[in-house]
This record gives sequence, structure tokens and C-alpha cells, in this order.
Amino acid sequence: MEHDIFFDGNVKEYSWSIKTNDKVADQIREHPPAFRSGGKLDIKNNEESRFVALHVGIYWGLGVNIIKNNDVVNVMCDSKIMFEIMTGAEKIDNDIINDKVYFINQLTNLRKLKLNYQLIESKENIATKHLFGEDDTAGRDSKGYV
Repeated sequence: MEHDIFFDGNVKEYSWSIKTNDKVADQIREHPPAFRSGGKLDIKNNEESRFVALHVGIYWGLGVNIIKNNDVVNVMCDSKIMFEIMTGAEKIDNDIINDKVYFINQLTNLRKLKLNYQLIESKENIATKHLFGEDDTAGRDSKGYV
């Protein structure tokens, strides 16, 4: 099966949307306080948050059985630097980002996923609206999926 994953984040929250055919699963989460991760996940900028969103989005999609082994996942990137890092064209000296890249690659290999990275315009990112919505526009838990 083929899926499109959209994601975005800021220093407070991150969101993701997994589109499969006509269905879209939208989720949003708050970043936990840094002390809960021993200081390892002290999110300082939107770029770090986007990497967290992609990692958690893929992991969540697998956990609720939307994404399955051997599926194709189109990663819809609206950040040029993130696109370049994920496609191997760019390196970065950032522990959070490098850890997330490692874990994304680990999930991809373990579950035999085929990831296709696509650079999109920010206005095409359907996950962004959840970060700025006054109303709850996305789920904050997995109810309805498990």
C-alpha cells in the first residue's frame, strides 16, 4: 500500500497527517519537558521538531496499523534542509536531528518500508494547520485507531 506523510512542528508541538487513498489520519502532540528524556529532547527550533514529527508519525502509523511492512511511504517535506539531510545530500551537526534520522532509517529497514522523499511547498503541507488551529483539528491520542 502507498501512503503520503505530511508533518510539521514548532518548539511547543508537532503534528503529522498520514494520507492513504481517500482517508487522512491527523495527529498532534506536545513536546514533553526535556527532563523526561534526560535532556536529550530539548527542542530548540522548528527543524528539530519536524524531525521528531516525522519519526513519531511513522512510528505511530506502524503502531496503529495504518502503515504496514513493505509499504511505500511518500515523505512530503516542505523544508529544503530536511529534504537534503534525509536524502543524504547534506550533513548536520545536531544530535537530535541525527538521532531521529538514525531511528527513521532503523524503522525503515526493520519494517522494509520504501520511503520516497518529495520536496513540497509549505502551502501544500496539510499537517501545518493543526499547529495553529484554535479548535482541535487533530487527535491528541490514538483512540479510534487501535
